Amino acid sequence: MKEGDLIPNITLRSVDSDGMQNFNLIENFQDKKVLVICVPGAFTSTCHNQHLPPYIQNCETLMSKKEIDMICCMTTNDPFVLDLWRQELGQSKIKFLSDGNHEFLKASELIRNHEKSFMGNRLIRSIMLIENLKVTKLILDDPGQLDKTSYESISKTI
Repeated sequence: MKEGDLIPNITLRSVDSDGMQNFNLIENFQDKKVLVICVPGAFTSTCHNQHLPPYIQNCETLMSKKEIDMICCMTTNDPFVLDLWRQELGQSKIKFLSDGNHEFLKASELIRNHEKSFMGNRLIRSIMLIENLKVTKLILDDPGQLDKTSYESISKTI
């Protein structure tokens, strides 16, 4: 996936306080400005302790300042693990999306191998800004890094 591409017509599973539901990207992102935070995994040290907490705490501010309609966090974890992680992180307006079948992973080719950590192929830690189904900004972190996609960085560059 690269800037200028349209998002794939894929149905993921969303988890929130209302339970689990199918979530079609085209239907839910049509005519919206959406920030998607792609992470390698729920409960992983960087994602859980550093990456997501500032987004959780500041998502409403980010949405307001940058005129974003929706913020989503996407990972390849199954929806049950993702729901537990969502609960552990605390209440926010972030929509958590499970790509448990790796459909988005394969379609986007945003793949990083984490076999050394016994996690297999996972999404690259990245940020996508999607406007009316088109990827207008794609920011990828380098392996083992959290500088380009941190809340602090994104609040300045998006």
